[in-house]
Amino acid sequence: MSNVEKIKQLERELATEGIDTLLILSREDSDKVLPLLLPVHVVAQTAFFFNRNGRHIVLTGSTDANMYKPFGLFEIIEVVEDFETDFLATFNRINPRSVALNISETDYLADGLTLGQYRLLESIIGGERLAALEKSSEPIVRTLRAIKSEQELTCIRHAVDVTCTIYEEIAPNIRIGMSETDIGALFVEGMKRHNVINAFAEPYSYPLVCINRCGLAHRQPSSRNILMEGDILICDFSVSHQGYCSDIARSFYALGKGESQAPQPILRAFQTTVNAVSAVIEGLKPGLMGYEADLLGRSLIEQAGYPTIRHSVGHQVGMRVHDGGTSLSPSSNPNSHYAIQKGEVYAIEPTVIQDDGKPSFIVEEDVLITDDGVQILSKRQMDLWYIAR
Repeated sequence: MSNVEKIKQLERELATEGIDTLLILSREDSDKVLPLLLPVHVVAQTAFFFNRNGRHIVLTGSTDANMYKPFGLFEIIEVVEDFETDFLATFNRINPRSVALNISETDYLADGLTLGQYRLLESIIGGERLAALEKSSEPIVRTLRAIKSEQELTCIRHAVDVTCTIYEEIAPNIRIGMSETDIGALFVEGMKRHNVINAFAEPYSYPLVCINRCGLAHRQPSSRNILMEGDILICDFSVSHQGYCSDIARSFYALGKGESQAPQPILRAFQTTVNAVSAVIEGLKPGLMGYEADLLGRSLIEQAGYPTIRHSVGHQVGMRVHDGGTSLSPSSNPNSHYAIQKGEVYAIEPTVIQDDGKPSFIVEEDVLITDDGVQILSKRQMDLWYIAR
């Protein structure tokens, strides 16, 4: 995806932060931030000068130079003598007063500059000069990843729609007597049918498929775990479409002989989970702090008498399933001390999780933050889905 919108957004963020240039040094796709801006496979030693004045420059080898021409965004400089000489000449011509580098101690998604590339930069322009100019790109990258462009939202919406469709297609085909891997295979068939891939692990790997009785955790489905009457089944499924993800979980109950619905303790745990999801969705709005959003779901589950949630109530979704930025977590998490912003996409998942096979549920929905609340992107699960023989 050639995301001109993201590069224009980057220019605005550079202006907001008072930084002249975001400098990205990359070789063999070593930088984590570049894919957010350009869909390129970097081979040669390359320097990208993203300047807030909109006059962007790429310095690269002759093998890579042609792939930047179709974008129409760059002055392209091919290395003639050696990279170091041409870099210094370009850097001196730009003469930035401040330079953002992809270095961060707290956000791995803003920490793309390798030590070797940093040392190369230091050797070219000098340690003292670099120290006087360099800034962390973390605040810029955080906002750049978090606030989605219309092009990004189109991809995310498609990923979410396909995920919901696959759930709807396979739900009637889940049967008592199937193994976790049998159920996982239904998801793989759905991904192939809809031309998407798993956003976790390998392209056609199984999603999380857990029979509660066999242990609820982020683990691989097992062919030895067989769905039986009275079991709770939880599936957590994420797909990727054109590099952007969904993250949606659904919960099922396998009806026993003579049952038309689940027993009351199971229904109560499920309804508490749904109510907690609703509480978070209804309370989300721009300006709310991440830890405040976390408390909306966490407190409801605790007040219902269930154990506190073992993870965040929600997280951002984008190019990755867990896309960094503001986290809807307790205040002990530093990433919860940021305000929610319009244009962010979150997966909302307050859960009832209990040990020893007691009723546990995950219901996860994807939402977009709007001017004064949220737009729900996924088709909500409001009722427990039943499985019959």
